[in-house]
Amino acid sequence: MKNTLLLAFLLLSILGYSQEAKPSKNLQNIKITGTIKDSNTDKPLEYATLILQDPNNPNFISGGVTNKNGKFVIEIPSGTYHLKVEYLSYKVVNLNNLDLSSSKNLGEIKLDADVEKLNEVELIADKTTVELRLDKKIYNVGKDLTVNGGSASDVLNNIPSVTVDAQGTISLRGNNNVKILIDGKPSTLSGISPEALKQMPVSSIQKVEVITNPSSKYGSSGTAGILNIILRKTKKSGVSGSVTTTVKDPKYFKLGGSISLKKKYFNIFSNISYINKDRPGYSLFKNEFLDDTKNSTGYENEYRSLDRQSKSLNTSVGLELFLNETTSITNSVSYTKSSGLNNTDITIDNFNSIDASLVNRVRNTLEDSDEESVRYSTTYKRKFNKKGHDLSIDYQYSRSLELEDRAINEAILPNSNDKLFDKAITDDHQISQLLQLDYTLPFGNNYNSKIELGYRGIFDNYTVDYLEGSIVNSIFTKNTNFSNNLIYSQNVNAAYLQFGQGFGNFNISAGMRVENTDVSVLLTNLNTKETKSYVNWFPSMFLSYEFTTKEKISLNFSRRIDRPTAGNLNPFPNRVSKTNLFYGNPDLDPMFTNSFEFNYLNKWNKITFTSALFYSKTEDVIHNVVIENGNTETITIDGTTVTSPVIAKTKRNIAEEYRYGIDATATYVPIKKWRFSLNAMVYNQSLSGNYNYSNSSNDLVNVDFTADQIRWYANLSAKLPVLYKVDFQTNFYHIGANNNSQTKTKALNRLDFVFSRSILKNKASVSVGVTDIFNNYIRYSDTNLENSNSYNELQSDQRNIRATFTYKFN
Repeated sequence: MKNTLLLAFLLLSILGYSQEAKPSKNLQNIKITGTIKDSNTDKPLEYATLILQDPNNPNFISGGVTNKNGKFVIEIPSGTYHLKVEYLSYKVVNLNNLDLSSSKNLGEIKLDADVEKLNEVELIADKTTVELRLDKKIYNVGKDLTVNGGSASDVLNNIPSVTVDAQGTISLRGNNNVKILIDGKPSTLSGISPEALKQMPVSSIQKVEVITNPSSKYGSSGTAGILNIILRKTKKSGVSGSVTTTVKDPKYFKLGGSISLKKKYFNIFSNISYINKDRPGYSLFKNEFLDDTKNSTGYENEYRSLDRQSKSLNTSVGLELFLNETTSITNSVSYTKSSGLNNTDITIDNFNSIDASLVNRVRNTLEDSDEESVRYSTTYKRKFNKKGHDLSIDYQYSRSLELEDRAINEAILPNSNDKLFDKAITDDHQISQLLQLDYTLPFGNNYNSKIELGYRGIFDNYTVDYLEGSIVNSIFTKNTNFSNNLIYSQNVNAAYLQFGQGFGNFNISAGMRVENTDVSVLLTNLNTKETKSYVNWFPSMFLSYEFTTKEKISLNFSRRIDRPTAGNLNPFPNRVSKTNLFYGNPDLDPMFTNSFEFNYLNKWNKITFTSALFYSKTEDVIHNVVIENGNTETITIDGTTVTSPVIAKTKRNIAEEYRYGIDATATYVPIKKWRFSLNAMVYNQSLSGNYNYSNSSNDLVNVDFTADQIRWYANLSAKLPVLYKVDFQTNFYHIGANNNSQTKTKALNRLDFVFSRSILKNKASVSVGVTDIFNNYIRYSDTNLENSNSYNELQSDQRNIRATFTYKFN
């Protein structure tokens, strides 16, 4: 019976490509419409398949599939047809000798569940697809081999239009102001280091919603858009779960598992993972210092060897109670405990203007860190009917603690015993709370109208206690110039109202969101406080038209905001180096973006094509800037004095930005198990603005930040079977160069591949792969300032070879 079902499913897939004979030219085309539903629940069935065959010309076969509302539109020549309706695990419906001489609405066609087939069917999901909705694109993760055994960061890097650069920064269409949601809600992952995403196993992710132009229903944060990670949820009764282990070189070991018990009235679920890894890397700074006449006064080369070791334990447990058929309550708790030891060895060489060596130093920073976080969430859901009338209430509380203890020592060669000892301790505390209510009311003829309204309150509190000083004769002396305490709070209260209306194949949605934001940044030691309060309105408009179930277009508009994160507001520098620093800016203002987008999706026999034309304007752009802040580092040895200006990176509101371009993805499936995909994006970026700072000579410097450049990105993926039931997949990434008036960054390229095979009767799989085969995912950049030129290299992660074993039960 299983083989018969698999054969039928294969035949159905082939028929779905509509490989049809040419109809007679003198027949008039008509449209056949209708809706496919479950006879028991009256729920629309998405992706139900309809097959039309001309009894007088058996070679002519046409058909289509239903959309998310169970509706179908099929255009065929007029005539008499046999109609077959199929849906996996449902009984087939046959309507023979239909007189379709004119356009006709077949009304509702209801399918009965086939209990016998439902109990026997064995379906192995193998889809990595894209769906275009009114306000988002949905990428089903499927069996994407290159992320097997990986993390959420690896999944995002495989999604068209999304890039993860050499530093781990996530960008959407070249813009890193992205908001990350987990199951539609803000998470402790949002606004925190990309390292957090590396802790989430790929096996827990079902799909990712890419919302480049979010509607008013979503929070307004993230001028680039939203990446909503949807976690897997068990649908099977009884006990089910999986175990996964991954090993890599350089050193990496991960062991994880999930288990769930689902009964009629409850569902208990739990996940746990342990990771032990090393992350070697390096960075290089070559600085040239200039006088007022642009002549060289000296050089400083700084080479950093990065050795980062960490161990982490992540676990979660939850209970979902089904109070009745329409109401459920879910409570869950997650806990993360991690520790790390980062060793940074720095070699610093200073030269005069004719490259004669002046001073050679070694500097070591040993950072011991401990982090602990806990999150509790509860969700109440009520479905008033089967038409989409529902209510959802969420509350979430999260707390995280992080302690970083950095021991810094520096020695001047060759007398390495003459050392300087520094100490820096960072103590972070963060508490975040979320309260959210969403209500949806469908109404009107066939429930084609819909009102959505809701409230969201986000309350963040963040404290950083930073202590720095030097150790002389075992006595610690506090450096009051750098030590400080930051207390940051941000409260955002928002409400939204959205209306949607369907007119046949045409849909319209319009909404408005209002948000009140209160921000406070207090530096206690300096006794300075920045407070800001503002109310903003965020409209959105979405129009879409469905020519057929395979061809769609949409036009969207939204207004967005990007608020500065606590990390970007934190003015305390990370003093791994004394002359190459980064620190935040507590005086940052939010950015605002108006975004327009036109989308087109079409599915041919074996090709799926989706594209978007986009345009955006952003005000008060927060941008990385490099400055010579007037501070210097002076060293005297054997009567020789070397003075090096401090070069710092920080954040400023500096410009207006305009972007316009095209983003297109094509997927080609020539035969089953073969898939080729290409995503390409080209856009023009224009910046206009300037900023002022005091250089090392205390002169006021005005920097024109005007820039106009064309950037592009490409991702090519191929998947195909090879010998002995082994599957092969390879991905190639290209991130184009990025230039502004200060810094020019070269393009990035990376090639990955993986081999995978199912074993133990498809209950388990083994995969072996390589990430960054040529070990060249390295950022190269040049920065030109008023009194210095700087060349920089950074390799955050080296090439790795990995093997993954996964076993699933039930």
